[in-house]
Amino acid sequence: MGGIALSGRPAFGGLYGPKQPLPVLVEPLGGESTGSFVNRLAHGQGLHLDELLMRVGFGQASRDPQRVRAYPQLAEMYVNALGLEYLATLCGLSAQTLQEALPSLEQRHLLPEGEEAVWKWPRAPREGHLVPLCSECGLLRRVTESVWMISPGRWRMCARHLEWTDDHRSSEPVAVSLEGVPETVSAQQQWEALRQQFGAVGGQLFADAFQVAVYCWTCLPDAERWVQRAWSVGLEAFSVRAAPLVVLPEAAQLAKRMLDFERLGERDRSVREKWLVGVRHDMTAWGVDAEVGIEPLRRWLSNHREQPAQPDPQNSDAGGGTGPVRLPGSHEHHAQPVQDLGEFSCLPWRLGQPACEM
Repeated sequence: MGGIALSGRPAFGGLYGPKQPLPVLVEPLGGESTGSFVNRLAHGQGLHLDELLMRVGFGQASRDPQRVRAYPQLAEMYVNALGLEYLATLCGLSAQTLQEALPSLEQRHLLPEGEEAVWKWPRAPREGHLVPLCSECGLLRRVTESVWMISPGRWRMCARHLEWTDDHRSSEPVAVSLEGVPETVSAQQQWEALRQQFGAVGGQLFADAFQVAVYCWTCLPDAERWVQRAWSVGLEAFSVRAAPLVVLPEAAQLAKRMLDFERLGERDRSVREKWLVGVRHDMTAWGVDAEVGIEPLRRWLSNHREQPAQPDPQNSDAGGGTGPVRLPGSHEHHAQPVQDLGEFSCLPWRLGQPACEM
């Protein structure tokens, strides 16, 4: 993050760096952000983040200590190779161990080498999103403060503790209880099952279904079942933050329909229209105007109708002979190498876009 350089160079910096671990060792959690870990490392010593950063190396930070202390929930920390060595020494671990635990310390994310240890706080992670770890999962690891993870998607769901966290860092509550929406938990599990059974194709189909559900929610956010779900978890009914949580069950149902379509050998107009009849019935049951929902589905069909379903040779045993399909090239054009649903779909709009722009 931008700002003015912290002044003063510690006596243990420069060419020599720290020689021994800090008094209190802190264990990094797999998938944790570097900023989160360094913040916890500082607190373990009774220090604030800004007080520990100067031991890791040199960089740019705000003159306001309170702003620096908020960095872990707003941005990610990156270091160069020498900064990694400093950090490894301070926490009593090898550089390799840190790189295996903390995604942003992987070799490809290290800052350019130099004569000094350097750190930076870009405004967003280079890959993924900053999403809090489930608080109960943290307690199981004896961590009592907030832990920020580098998540491939914009939210994390803990089915064990029924807790939902996301990257809306300025919104309350930080964590959402899912006890009142078991159908959302089930939908997330169906998404994971699709990915496990069909690999990337399963993820892409669910992403397409999610995008259709997002389109419907954007145009018709007052559908009763979606409003009730948002209220039951303590979120504002029409907030963009609530949308993924409330539409996941319908996305899971639609993903099954899409999988059935991908398995069809013939895709002429009569076959497509017959398939749409079934989806219209589903949408009516959701309390959504089917004429609104059919529009994104027709756009989806235009991407998928020309190329028949093909078995995926890499997963030919999945599904008992009716297994995964290879999706049309439209996915190759639109999909990004992340697991964020909106970016994994052949349908190009994004959650939060006005309906008129979709």
